[in-house]
Amino acid sequence: MQKYFSFVAVTFGLLLLGQTALAQNPLKWTFSVKNLGNCQAELIFTGTLDEGWSTYSQYLENEDGPVATSITWPESSAFKPIGKAEESGEILTAYDRVFDMTLTKFKHKAIITQRIEILDPSQPISGIVNAMTCNDDMCLPPRDTPFTFDISGITDCKH
Repeated sequence: MQKYFSFVAVTFGLLLLGQTALAQNPLKWTFSVKNLGNCQAELIFTGTLDEGWSTYSQYLENEDGPVATSITWPESSAFKPIGKAEESGEILTAYDRVFDMTLTKFKHKAIITQRIEILDPSQPISGIVNAMTCNDDMCLPPRDTPFTFDISGITDCKH
């Protein structure tokens, strides 16, 4: 009977540990819009990372490494992207112990800025940012974070 209780206690402990790891979210995103005038704006994705955690660039060159951060949105008549998204924040290219390779990643703050041409300010811009987070010992599965940018306040744009 004691073996049964030990088995149950160990199993419960492992389940609790697994649930805790899945519940962790060391990356929190906020979203803002900067009106640039002339029917243009910047969509700003700001990720704040807990101490000891990092997330990865959109522009990783090695497919054998971590999942790159990505931003997806359905085709829209509300806007058109201009160029590719720019990255800033605390970004560094360094050796990553978990993947045993040199990678470009963010620590503490990840900022991704996408310039757009506004075609219809009455329509919001929605989509998903997907990012993987790792510390020096483990990685969490990539997580989808939905976003919506309200561009209806940009009234100086007439098409």
